[in-house]
Amino acid sequence: MVLIKWRESYSVGVEQFDKEHKVLVDLINDIYIIVRNHIRDTPWSIEDQTVLEKDIADLVEYTQAHFRSEEEAMRKSAFPLLEEHKNIHAELEEEVLVFKERVKEGKEGIVSDLYLFLRDWLINHILEEDMKYK
Repeated sequence: MVLIKWRESYSVGVEQFDKEHKVLVDLINDIYIIVRNHIRDTPWSIEDQTVLEKDIADLVEYTQAHFRSEEEAMRKSAFPLLEEHKNIHAELEEEVLVFKERVKEGKEGIVSDLYLFLRDWLINHILEEDMKYK
């Protein structure tokens, strides 16, 4: 079972954005599966930790590329809220990077906080911020 299932209501009506958002959903679901398995089968194995760190690094990298892609499309279309949107992206990137470091350091309770943050961030960002572009 996945954490986030793509729904048509998440579509912003821009094929490129929707495809990228679906990849983000998949990456977040991968992290969720690792976290879910950990909650059932504690303690963390070194393999789980390594896979989680790689998945988070992939998420960070893909998120940064996606944000740049969105911002470029918004710039080309003279989207009036571009600067505000870029600031939101920068804040989200910073939060994900902080989580990445906290996971790497093995901070207690961070993993479940991370996947809840990611789920809420993705859904809220798409439904609230990206829909303004639609």
